[in-house]
Amino acid sequence: MLEPNPFEPPAGGHHIVPRRALLESLEKAGPRRLTVIQAPAGYGKTSLGAQWYDVLRRKGYPVTWIAFDPKHREQSQFILAILDAVMPLTPEGGALDASSLAPSSLLAVLRTRLRKLDRPVVLFLDDYHFAQNDATESVLARLLADRSLAHVKFVLMSRSMPGFPISALRVSGELRLINTDDLGFTDEEAAEFFAGSGAGLSGEQVRSLNRRTEGWAVALQMVRLLVDDKGSGDAIPASYSGANTEMGAYLSEQVFSNLPASTQRFLTLTACLPAFSRELVEAIFPGEEMAVEFAQLAGHALPVTRIAGRGEWLRYHPVFHAFLQDEATRRNLDQKEPVRRAALWLEQAGDSEAAMRHALLCDDVDLAARIVETAGGWRQVYSTGQGRAAIFHAILSRAAEIDLLRYPLTTLGLAVVSAKAGQLPLADEYLAIAEHAVAGCNDADLRRDLRVVQVLVALYTDRWVSSADLAALENDLLDMRDMEIVTRALALNMLSYNYLIRSDLDRATHYGRLAIHAFRSGGAEFGAMHLHTHVGQAAFFSGDFVDAGTSYDRLIEEAQSNIGKGSDLDAVGQVLKAELRSVQGDIDGAAEMLTWALPHLERHDTWFDLLAAGFTSQQRIHRIRKDEVAAHASIDRARATAQRRGFERLTRLIDGERAALLLASGDVEAAVRYAEANGYGTKAIDADRANNLATHLRGTTPALLWVRLFLALGETARARATFDQLRIRQAQKPHMLRSIELALLDIRLMLSEGDTSRAAARLSDLLLSTPVADCPTLVRIEGNAFLVGLNRLAGSTAFPDVVRQRLQALLGDTTPEEAESAAGPASWLTDRERDVIELLCTGVSNKEIGRRLALSDNTVKFHLRNIYAKLNVHTRTAAVMAARDLVLKNPTRSGRVAPLAHPTHPTGYHSK
Repeated sequence: MLEPNPFEPPAGGHHIVPRRALLESLEKAGPRRLTVIQAPAGYGKTSLGAQWYDVLRRKGYPVTWIAFDPKHREQSQFILAILDAVMPLTPEGGALDASSLAPSSLLAVLRTRLRKLDRPVVLFLDDYHFAQNDATESVLARLLADRSLAHVKFVLMSRSMPGFPISALRVSGELRLINTDDLGFTDEEAAEFFAGSGAGLSGEQVRSLNRRTEGWAVALQMVRLLVDDKGSGDAIPASYSGANTEMGAYLSEQVFSNLPASTQRFLTLTACLPAFSRELVEAIFPGEEMAVEFAQLAGHALPVTRIAGRGEWLRYHPVFHAFLQDEATRRNLDQKEPVRRAALWLEQAGDSEAAMRHALLCDDVDLAARIVETAGGWRQVYSTGQGRAAIFHAILSRAAEIDLLRYPLTTLGLAVVSAKAGQLPLADEYLAIAEHAVAGCNDADLRRDLRVVQVLVALYTDRWVSSADLAALENDLLDMRDMEIVTRALALNMLSYNYLIRSDLDRATHYGRLAIHAFRSGGAEFGAMHLHTHVGQAAFFSGDFVDAGTSYDRLIEEAQSNIGKGSDLDAVGQVLKAELRSVQGDIDGAAEMLTWALPHLERHDTWFDLLAAGFTSQQRIHRIRKDEVAAHASIDRARATAQRRGFERLTRLIDGERAALLLASGDVEAAVRYAEANGYGTKAIDADRANNLATHLRGTTPALLWVRLFLALGETARARATFDQLRIRQAQKPHMLRSIELALLDIRLMLSEGDTSRAAARLSDLLLSTPVADCPTLVRIEGNAFLVGLNRLAGSTAFPDVVRQRLQALLGDTTPEEAESAAGPASWLTDRERDVIELLCTGVSNKEIGRRLALSDNTVKFHLRNIYAKLNVHTRTAAVMAARDLVLKNPTRSGRVAPLAHPTHPTGYHSK
């Protein structure tokens, strides 16, 4: 039996999980002068080193492996260990009896032997921490400083960092550090690690374990042993931790028991803390030598992580932390009072969020509420770049234990975060508690806070805010000196939003810009980001698409930078920008943005106008693409969202768009029935509130819908009367996009009335006085027949050249003849459809058509719907008229021209 080679890695275990990503990174750069793989016990340092050893050996590098133990702390033994490992690589080969030489002579021999190597050689020094002291470190320092040994590369695997200077190597690019962050298993590596176990763990189980252990190899190994022993993944504790028997024994034997008693005490005292700094532990543990122990902590090679971006703040690895907490319990140490003292210390230090979490950690929920109240309560939601809504989410689960009447600002915060989460009844409940608390005091500042939050919650619950409430907010702003900056900023925010939804766009923009400045002055970037939604929409509805796009781009950029891609505010920006793109004609770009952003908003922080923007944009896209199935599916999803959130106004808007879609699809009868059944019937035509275009920024209204329905039914006079009455009743001018829609509808009416001269003049005014050229989709969605009418108007000799050019740019480069052809059948009628249209022209009923052609009533209706779509008409009368032109230009297969008769009324709807 062959003896194992002492200068190779230990056999077995290190190939269970190939560390491909790490190895690829190491291989890409090649061996450096010094590579340090440093981590506490159990992180797989030796495993990674062994895998890299194999890679380098296969590539032809001379490699050797030295495994240290405590005896190598003696300098001579240390040098001899390296010399013995190097000798087989030298030209002389074999062993060298140099045990009697002094350390300086041994070092000279070692350097001589290393110089004789004629190519790069890599020395792997495993468990370097066992040999680490000043004497041995000086040896490595000299070897690394010797320029004649530049071909000798060292790989140190150690629980602690080397103590000799490494800055020169770092500057020259000859140093590579691999630590616990690099060594932690990825989810994919963890899955591969457990693939060989017989328990068949699910992917989610593996990911959960990997998150809890932070990829710590030895902790995962303990789980695997447990699973293999029990034969089932059910054997894994729901919160597997260092308190587990096997893991606890490992940590006790390999880590904890070898530490000095003073260090053990430090670890168990601080086990109650989620994180700590030297200043914190000194403050909450008076009389203990905490500063000394804190300074020495790094020298013990413990699974302790420095928290990025927080200076000297440290935390224990979760598994090690659980073990320490269990050890503290065994030692009967109080783990609540130190945490309470930490909460008070953190509050004094200005970290109210951490202070609140510590208060909850020690079960002092009253202290947690008091800390949040003192820090400003609800204002914390909008503070910093990301907001601090998490403070209130943590309190929500314990709110029943708090006397909320004592903490109205905190209670207002609970109302805000509940509203933002879509928990609207809960938001109203907390708002009512705050109102009750404020009613019993004479604090003017508190009353102002209440008014602001009341208006904010109204935004999320889609309740209309009265003019008196808005006037009260404006009056509050007059006393700026005494008004807290974030309160003032949110008051401006709410004024901006409420004037936006009233189409008072100048005031919406004015207050919005003031709010952005106020939020930023108060260091509340998260609050400032929200204002881009109001300012951008005000510009959008004003027809200023450049400013609107700038606002939306700013929102997206700031949201991604401060919070991250895919956040709620990122989705808000994407939805609003998609609305802009859909109007400008970039249908594909808008659809792509809505694909993820709109479903995200439907599930997360949102309010009415954002969902309305996303929904109407999606309808616009589907209608331009003539995808009726997708359009109806979109309506179904949006309606479910509106009902789940209790947004009655959104449900009403959606119902109007369903009727409009049925009409656009050619199913006039269904559109009439749906309108009558869902609040858009003829009785609603005269309702002032339902037809106030200033408060209906998007979608249709009953009067607008019936203008189109009357046109489809051939009742032009009723359509005109309804349209004129709608315009007369408007108390203020509609926003620009609505004005363009009304102008286009007015032109349609004029064309239907046969008044082409007025239609041409109206079209000319529209093209010269509005940005209609920037929103081609508003024109295209009116249908191909309307585009034909516009092209015919442009052909009029009285039409100015400049206007004709603008119209041509709006409609594209198609000629009037091409546009008219496009408005015709999507494809020529089939033989069966020609049979149906020939009988239709004789004026017979659907039932008679079915009898003569041996078709069922449903099949006749199916063919009629197809005919209407191909001829781009909505009624039987229009179909007959279009068929006359079609037959004249394209004779039937028999060459006959179908006879025409007076058609019956096109639908079951009878005008009065």
